[in-house]
Amino acid sequence: MKIDSHVLKFPRSLPNDEQQFMTYYPYKFPKVIEYFEQKAAELYDKPEEYAQFVKDEYQTLEAAVNKVHEEYKAGDQTDLAFLVEIDQKFNKIFCFKFWVINYVFADGPLHEFYVDQLKAFARKMVPVTDDIEEYEQRIIHIQRDLLQTDYADIYLVQALHGVDVMKFLESDEFSRPIIEKIIPLIDEHTDKNDQEILTLWEPIVEKILGEADSHYSALTDKQGDFELHTLLDLPPLELPINQVRMRGVPFPLYSYLNHTLEFRSQNEVLQARYETMKQTIDDIFVEAQETLDEQEYNDFRLSYEMAKCFSMSKDIMGSVDPILVPVWEKDVHTKVFDIISKDQTVRYTSVNHASMFSSFAWYLPTDLKDQVMSPDNTSFNAEEL
Repeated sequence: MKIDSHVLKFPRSLPNDEQQFMTYYPYKFPKVIEYFEQKAAELYDKPEEYAQFVKDEYQTLEAAVNKVHEEYKAGDQTDLAFLVEIDQKFNKIFCFKFWVINYVFADGPLHEFYVDQLKAFARKMVPVTDDIEEYEQRIIHIQRDLLQTDYADIYLVQALHGVDVMKFLESDEFSRPIIEKIIPLIDEHTDKNDQEILTLWEPIVEKILGEADSHYSALTDKQGDFELHTLLDLPPLELPINQVRMRGVPFPLYSYLNHTLEFRSQNEVLQARYETMKQTIDDIFVEAQETLDEQEYNDFRLSYEMAKCFSMSKDIMGSVDPILVPVWEKDVHTKVFDIISKDQTVRYTSVNHASMFSSFAWYLPTDLKDQVMSPDNTSFNAEEL
């Protein structure tokens, strides 16, 4: 696919830059420009490699956040210089390993390019009629349906897996009479039933987590020649069981099973919508194959796959919020504000990722202000954080 070189250059602005990172990060961390342009040139037309790049970057992001978090917990949290140093490390991690992917790639010119390509190919697919409004609406519908993509984020995956789990529990002779008792209790939506529900689930949870009952392995084990392409390929209970293993307690599984029963009807509706959406997208590509030449069809498919990658990347990278936001915003920035506001009035609207350079920097001692606002001309290196 031909692409203008300017699309692969670092952008001058971004549409969803509410916290104004574009006014700070390219100047604070100039190497991020080179980093983006290198990756854009390497991956702009390779959706599978881009998807793997995002997954690898997330692993680096999570490990780096945890590393700095441990340093923060071990340090002097009453020392302003220490807090600023921690903030700067979080900013560098966020810039190179989150912002580039979630904003510069997924909201930037490259994403816009592929969105425009989808619309351009749709124009070639739709027959021109005298009714211009109908013609334009058909093009918009194709573009809209493709931008929804058939990618299932983690929340939809758990809902769709919930349908499979529900069918299994209803068909299993051991679990069926138990869930018939649990459902009325859940449907009452009252906390007073919690303990009774928990007790009723216990024998089923024992079978799921135990290795003795091979019948329940259909919910937990990878079958046959398993290949993981998307989260939907995982066994239905893989995600909550991973949480059980990480936390060392069974409550994530109990919670998931409760939600499976509570939202059983809603999950079926979501499944029907998802299947309809997948069929709609499949029909669009059948139509494209009939109307576009081979190169056009391949470029059309590439545009769709890259747009899907950008949707996927936002879901994957967003998983870091539960470990990053509490320590960076709620702990570090709150403590900085408490210290600098003791003897001066600090004007700021809210505590967020950008608080240090957008607000707090104006009230820091000169040496710390210089630290925040001076360029860091080094590349990202997790070992040197």
